[in-house]
Amino acid sequence: MPVMKVGPGRALLYSGVVVPWYLSGGIEPANCIAAYKAIGAASLAASYLDLSGNGNDAFLGNAPGWDVVNGWVFDGIADYLKTTFVPANDQSQSLMVQFTGTANAGVAAGGGDGPNGYFGVRPDAGGATHRFYNGGIISPAGAHVAGNIAVAGAQGYINGAASGGAIGAWPGATVLSVFIGALNQGGVPNPLYQGNIQAVALYDCVLTPSQVVAVAAAMAAL
Repeated sequence: MPVMKVGPGRALLYSGVVVPWYLSGGIEPANCIAAYKAIGAASLAASYLDLSGNGNDAFLGNAPGWDVVNGWVFDGIADYLKTTFVPANDQSQSLMVQFTGTANAGVAAGGGDGPNGYFGVRPDAGGATHRFYNGGIISPAGAHVAGNIAVAGAQGYINGAASGGAIGAWPGATVLSVFIGALNQGGVPNPLYQGNIQAVALYDCVLTPSQVVAVAAAMAAL
């Protein structure tokens, strides 16, 4: 509950409820499958905890570096985390990642099933583009070192703004869960991401544009 100090030893309590960052914009709690906040966490172990209350904690993988300022620090060589989230093959899901210090063309988070499609986000797809996956793949112009990258249904977003056109539909069923710090490619992390990740949120719904804006702003303020 928000608190405003009104004098020594006194506080005025408001009846408003503090909304968690991952539910900004009116997102229903039931639609957030998992939310991870590495920046400002009490420890590396605490950063793996799923804040949504669903118990979908992240797990190793290979432990990234970590500090309270940068969050997870992925080396682009071996570091990645696993989640239990397996994307559906109907674009009925969303993913948002807050990141800094991108230093290679790795996937910040993603999974799927190879020829049957992938679900994920890639801030730098080779120096000239970034990339969104949700079944098909699109690669809009521009690589990104820091910010918020998201995919919601058939639309990708950078810092809350739509980027590129519609992503093509899934060609087949999926069996592979989402990795953080890499793409789950046949159970193997590839390509691995070099850079920092502050927060990740996964949803089993298509976030609206206004919800993406709201969560992106909340993640940037963490």
